Amino acid sequence: MKKKDEARDVYDAVADPTRRELINILAKVEELPLYELTDQFQMGRTAVSKHLAILKDAGIVISRKVGRETRYRLNAEPLQEIQDWVTYYTKFWNEKKLLLEKLLEEEDKMPTVSLDFQFTSSIERVWLALTDSKMLAKWVMENDFKPVVGHKFQFRTEPNKFWDGIVNSEVLVVDQPTKLSYTWETGGENTMVTWTLKEVEGTTHMHLEQTGFENEGNEYNGAKLGWVKMGKQLEKLLAKQ
Repeated sequence: MKKKDEARDVYDAVADPTRRELINILAKVEELPLYELTDQFQMGRTAVSKHLAILKDAGIVISRKVGRETRYRLNAEPLQEIQDWVTYYTKFWNEKKLLLEKLLEEEDKMPTVSLDFQFTSSIERVWLALTDSKMLAKWVMENDFKPVVGHKFQFRTEPNKFWDGIVNSEVLVVDQPTKLSYTWETGGENTMVTWTLKEVEGTTHMHLEQTGFENEGNEYNGAKLGWVKMGKQLEKLLAKQ
Protein backbone atom coordinates (compact mmCIF):
# COMPACT_ATOMS: atom_id res chain seq x y z
CA MET A 1 0.00 0.00 0.00
CA LYS A 2 2.86 2.33 0.83
CA LYS A 3 4.40 1.84 -2.61
CA LYS A 4 1.16 2.85 -4.33
CA ASP A 5 0.92 6.00 -2.19
CA GLU A 6 4.50 6.98 -3.06
CA ALA A 7 3.82 6.45 -6.76
CA ARG A 8 0.72 8.56 -6.52
CA ASP A 9 2.64 11.32 -4.76
CA VAL A 10 5.24 11.43 -7.52
CA TYR A 11 2.64 11.71 -10.28
CA ASP A 12 0.69 14.33 -8.32
CA ALA A 13 3.87 16.27 -7.73
CA VAL A 14 4.81 16.56 -11.39
CA ALA A 15 1.23 17.16 -12.58
CA ASP A 16 1.46 20.91 -11.97
CA PRO A 17 3.35 23.03 -14.57
CA THR A 18 4.89 25.24 -11.88
CA ARG A 19 6.33 22.23 -10.10
CA ARG A 20 7.64 20.83 -13.37
CA GLU A 21 9.39 24.15 -13.99
CA LEU A 22 10.91 24.03 -10.49
CA ILE A 23 12.27 20.57 -11.34
CA ASN A 24 13.71 21.91 -14.60
CA ILE A 25 15.41 24.79 -12.82
CA LEU A 26 16.90 22.62 -10.08
CA ALA A 27 18.09 20.07 -12.63
CA LYS A 28 20.48 22.68 -14.03
CA VAL A 29 22.15 23.69 -10.75
CA GLU A 30 23.50 22.05 -7.64
CA GLU A 31 21.10 23.91 -5.34
CA LEU A 32 19.30 27.23 -5.00
CA PRO A 33 17.88 29.25 -2.11
CA LEU A 34 14.17 30.01 -1.95
CA TYR A 35 14.53 33.66 -2.90
CA GLU A 36 16.37 32.83 -6.14
CA LEU A 37 13.70 30.30 -7.07
CA THR A 38 10.95 32.79 -6.30
CA ASP A 39 12.55 35.39 -8.57
CA GLN A 40 11.89 33.10 -11.55
CA PHE A 41 8.10 33.00 -11.07
CA GLN A 42 5.32 35.55 -11.10
CA MET A 43 4.13 34.54 -7.64
CA GLY A 44 5.08 35.17 -4.03
CA ARG A 45 7.51 33.27 -1.83
CA THR A 46 4.67 31.56 0.04
CA ALA A 47 3.19 30.09 -3.16
CA VAL A 48 6.59 28.84 -4.33
CA SER A 49 7.19 27.33 -0.87
CA LYS A 50 3.93 25.38 -1.11
CA HIS A 51 4.97 23.89 -4.45
CA LEU A 52 8.39 22.99 -3.05
CA ALA A 53 6.73 21.35 -0.04
CA ILE A 54 4.74 19.06 -2.38
CA LEU A 55 7.91 18.16 -4.24
CA LYS A 56 9.64 17.45 -0.92
CA ASP A 57 6.77 15.19 0.20
CA ALA A 58 7.26 13.18 -2.98
CA GLY A 59 11.01 13.02 -2.33
CA ILE A 60 11.82 14.88 -5.56
CA VAL A 61 13.33 17.90 -3.78
CA ILE A 62 15.61 17.94 -0.74
CA SER A 63 16.23 21.03 1.40
CA ARG A 64 18.89 22.04 3.88
CA LYS A 65 19.43 25.00 6.18
CA VAL A 66 22.42 27.25 5.62
CA GLY A 67 22.25 29.79 8.43
CA ARG A 68 18.83 31.43 8.19
CA GLU A 69 18.52 30.43 4.53
CA THR A 70 16.85 27.29 3.13
CA ARG A 71 18.45 25.85 0.03
CA TYR A 72 16.85 23.30 -2.31
CA ARG A 73 18.28 20.67 -4.63
CA LEU A 74 16.84 18.03 -6.92
CA ASN A 75 16.64 14.34 -6.04
CA ALA A 76 15.77 12.67 -9.34
CA GLU A 77 15.55 9.12 -8.00
CA PRO A 78 11.74 9.13 -7.45
CA LEU A 79 11.28 10.26 -11.07
CA GLN A 80 12.50 6.81 -12.15
CA GLU A 81 8.96 5.61 -11.39
CA ILE A 82 7.65 7.88 -14.14
CA GLN A 83 10.50 6.98 -16.48
CA ASP A 84 9.68 3.28 -16.10
CA TRP A 85 6.01 3.96 -16.78
CA VAL A 86 6.76 6.06 -19.87
CA THR A 87 9.26 3.47 -21.15
CA TYR A 88 6.67 0.71 -20.86
CA TYR A 89 4.08 2.60 -22.89
CA THR A 90 6.68 3.86 -25.35
CA LYS A 91 7.44 0.22 -26.11
CA PHE A 92 3.71 -0.49 -26.36
CA TRP A 93 3.10 2.30 -28.86
CA ASN A 94 6.24 1.47 -30.85
CA GLU A 95 4.92 -2.06 -31.29
CA LYS A 96 1.55 -0.68 -32.40
CA LYS A 97 3.30 1.71 -34.77
CA LEU A 98 5.30 -1.13 -36.33
CA LEU A 99 2.10 -3.15 -36.75
CA LEU A 100 0.39 -0.18 -38.41
CA GLU A 101 3.35 0.37 -40.74
CA LYS A 102 3.25 -3.30 -41.68
CA LEU A 103 -0.46 -3.12 -42.43
CA LEU A 104 0.05 0.02 -44.54
CA GLU A 105 2.88 -1.64 -46.45
CA GLU A 106 0.65 -4.62 -47.16
CA GLU A 107 -2.13 -2.27 -48.24
CA ASP A 108 0.24 -0.43 -50.60
CA LYS A 109 1.06 -3.74 -52.25
CA MET A 110 -2.61 -4.47 -52.88
CA PRO A 111 -3.71 -3.67 -56.43
CA THR A 112 -5.83 -0.55 -56.95
CA VAL A 113 -8.07 0.35 -59.85
CA SER A 114 -7.16 3.96 -60.60
CA LEU A 115 -8.81 5.76 -63.52
CA ASP A 116 -9.23 9.38 -64.63
CA PHE A 117 -12.05 10.87 -66.69
CA GLN A 118 -12.66 14.35 -68.05
CA PHE A 119 -15.98 15.96 -68.94
CA THR A 120 -17.04 19.31 -70.31
CA SER A 121 -20.09 19.23 -68.04
CA SER A 122 -20.06 21.24 -64.82
CA ILE A 123 -18.89 19.64 -61.60
CA GLU A 124 -22.44 19.93 -60.23
CA ARG A 125 -23.77 17.96 -63.20
CA VAL A 126 -21.17 15.22 -62.83
CA TRP A 127 -21.86 15.07 -59.09
CA LEU A 128 -25.54 14.59 -59.85
CA ALA A 129 -24.68 11.70 -62.16
CA LEU A 130 -22.76 10.10 -59.28
CA THR A 131 -25.45 10.60 -56.65
CA ASP A 132 -28.85 10.59 -58.36
CA SER A 133 -30.26 7.07 -58.34
CA LYS A 134 -32.02 7.42 -61.70
CA MET A 135 -28.92 8.82 -63.42
CA LEU A 136 -26.72 6.14 -61.84
CA ALA A 137 -29.00 3.49 -63.30
CA LYS A 138 -28.28 4.82 -66.79
CA TRP A 139 -24.52 4.33 -66.65
CA VAL A 140 -23.78 1.95 -63.75
CA MET A 141 -26.66 -0.31 -62.64
CA GLU A 142 -30.13 -0.23 -61.14
CA ASN A 143 -29.84 0.85 -57.54
CA ASP A 144 -31.43 2.28 -54.42
CA PHE A 145 -28.56 4.69 -53.72
CA LYS A 146 -28.95 7.79 -51.51
CA PRO A 147 -26.13 10.26 -50.85
CA VAL A 148 -26.34 9.80 -47.07
CA VAL A 149 -23.45 8.53 -44.97
CA GLY A 150 -24.34 5.15 -43.51
CA HIS A 151 -27.00 4.40 -46.11
CA LYS A 152 -26.86 0.76 -47.23
CA PHE A 153 -27.87 0.04 -50.78
CA GLN A 154 -27.45 -2.31 -53.72
CA PHE A 155 -26.45 -2.10 -57.34
CA ARG A 156 -28.35 -4.76 -59.31
CA THR A 157 -28.12 -6.16 -62.83
CA GLU A 158 -29.03 -9.35 -64.66
CA PRO A 159 -27.23 -12.37 -63.09
CA ASN A 160 -25.24 -14.89 -65.06
CA LYS A 161 -23.63 -18.25 -64.33
CA PHE A 162 -20.54 -16.53 -62.92
CA TRP A 163 -22.18 -13.76 -60.86
CA ASP A 164 -25.46 -13.11 -59.05
CA GLY A 165 -25.57 -9.53 -60.39
CA ILE A 166 -25.70 -7.89 -56.93
CA VAL A 167 -23.31 -5.41 -55.35
CA ASN A 168 -23.85 -4.66 -51.66
CA SER A 169 -22.70 -1.20 -50.62
CA GLU A 170 -22.69 1.35 -47.84
CA VAL A 171 -22.07 5.08 -48.20
CA LEU A 172 -18.90 6.14 -46.35
CA VAL A 173 -18.19 9.73 -47.45
CA VAL A 174 -20.36 12.44 -48.99
CA ASP A 175 -18.53 15.72 -49.53
CA GLN A 176 -20.55 17.54 -52.18
CA PRO A 177 -19.45 18.13 -54.90
CA THR A 178 -15.88 16.88 -54.56
CA LYS A 179 -15.79 13.44 -52.93
CA LEU A 180 -17.98 10.37 -52.71
CA SER A 181 -17.01 6.99 -51.27
CA TYR A 182 -18.82 3.71 -50.66
CA THR A 183 -18.09 0.04 -50.12
CA TRP A 184 -18.40 -2.41 -52.99
CA GLU A 185 -18.97 -6.02 -51.94
CA THR A 186 -19.45 -8.59 -54.67
CA GLY A 187 -17.90 -11.72 -56.15
CA GLY A 188 -16.08 -12.52 -52.91
CA GLU A 189 -14.27 -9.17 -52.85
CA ASN A 190 -14.86 -6.45 -50.27
CA THR A 191 -13.52 -3.23 -51.78
CA MET A 192 -14.05 0.52 -51.55
CA VAL A 193 -14.90 2.91 -54.39
CA THR A 194 -13.91 6.57 -54.10
CA TRP A 195 -14.78 9.31 -56.58
CA THR A 196 -12.92 12.62 -56.46
CA LEU A 197 -14.04 15.61 -58.53
CA LYS A 198 -12.48 18.96 -59.34
CA GLU A 199 -13.28 21.60 -61.93
CA VAL A 200 -10.49 23.39 -63.77
CA GLU A 201 -11.12 25.99 -66.48
CA GLY A 202 -14.48 24.59 -67.48
CA THR A 203 -13.42 20.93 -67.41
CA THR A 204 -14.52 18.53 -64.69
CA HIS A 205 -11.85 16.01 -63.75
CA MET A 206 -13.17 12.82 -62.16
CA HIS A 207 -10.79 10.38 -60.48
CA LEU A 208 -11.78 6.86 -59.48
CA GLU A 209 -10.00 4.62 -57.02
CA GLN A 210 -11.21 1.18 -56.08
CA THR A 211 -9.09 -0.30 -53.30
CA GLY A 212 -9.07 -3.52 -51.31
CA PHE A 213 -8.46 -6.16 -53.97
CA GLU A 214 -6.48 -9.14 -52.71
CA ASN A 215 -4.70 -9.63 -56.01
CA GLU A 216 -4.83 -8.79 -59.70
CA GLY A 217 -7.22 -11.63 -60.42
CA ASN A 218 -10.49 -11.83 -62.31
CA GLU A 219 -12.31 -9.50 -59.92
CA TYR A 220 -9.67 -6.79 -60.28
CA ASN A 221 -9.47 -7.03 -64.06
CA GLY A 222 -13.24 -7.22 -64.38
CA ALA A 223 -13.66 -4.11 -62.24
CA LYS A 224 -11.10 -2.15 -64.26
CA LEU A 225 -12.68 -3.04 -67.60
CA GLY A 226 -16.14 -2.46 -66.18
CA TRP A 227 -15.37 1.07 -64.97
CA VAL A 228 -13.76 1.99 -68.29
CA LYS A 229 -16.94 0.88 -70.06
CA MET A 230 -19.18 2.70 -67.57
CA GLY A 231 -17.05 5.84 -67.86
CA LYS A 232 -17.78 5.91 -71.58
CA GLN A 233 -21.49 5.46 -70.87
CA LEU A 234 -21.34 8.38 -68.45
CA GLU A 235 -19.62 10.53 -71.08
CA LYS A 236 -22.45 9.81 -73.51
CA LEU A 237 -25.07 10.46 -70.85
CA LEU A 238 -23.58 13.86 -69.93
CA ALA A 239 -23.26 14.80 -73.63
CA LYS A 240 -27.04 14.42 -74.00
CA GLN A 241 -27.80 16.86 -71.19
